[in-house]
Amino acid sequence: MKSICSLNDLAEVHTAVVFRDQAPQEHPEGNVRALAIRDVVSSTPMSWSELTRVAVAEKYRANCLQVGDVVIPSRGDYYRAWHFTGADLPVLPVGQLNVIRPAAGLDAGYLVWFLNLPTTGAKLKHMLTGTSIKALTKTALQTLEVDLPDMGRQRHIAEIDELAGRIAAIRHRLTELDTIEVAQMADLLSHRGGDHA
Repeated sequence: MKSICSLNDLAEVHTAVVFRDQAPQEHPEGNVRALAIRDVVSSTPMSWSELTRVAVAEKYRANCLQVGDVVIPSRGDYYRAWHFTGADLPVLPVGQLNVIRPAAGLDAGYLVWFLNLPTTGAKLKHMLTGTSIKALTKTALQTLEVDLPDMGRQRHIAEIDELAGRIAAIRHRLTELDTIEVAQMADLLSHRGGDHA
């Protein structure tokens, strides 16, 4: 049986840390990986363990993502959600991001699928504030109505969506390899052509 609940009843929503004075600087020995809005809206599949390492004060580590958190931008034109499944270092969301921590009755993978539906995207667009720079506030996001099937169905949908994401990542990687191969072949042929001239 399916029910409809507001996101506020199903999850805890909070905003990412905003560094007012100076953003953390990239550092090869940084104690966290920084997740910024540019990473979330990128057209390439996200790899949590390849995010930039930064050094932050210990007090900020409490704001790092927990496995099962869902991240969605709070500003801009694109509102794609991502499910945090873990990384080699703690991941600290910084800047214009909302973090959703689902409660026991809501599967994180299902929530990501639901948030990324075109119909949900249309609802989110109606919740945006601002004229030139659009914003999806925490308060507005909490009012989003979520279609909630039973947990078994949620998990099944989440598994299918995760598989689709893995297929998309493999296709992206194959395209990258094809591009590299074509460039290498063209480079080799251009050098051979120069030898015969």
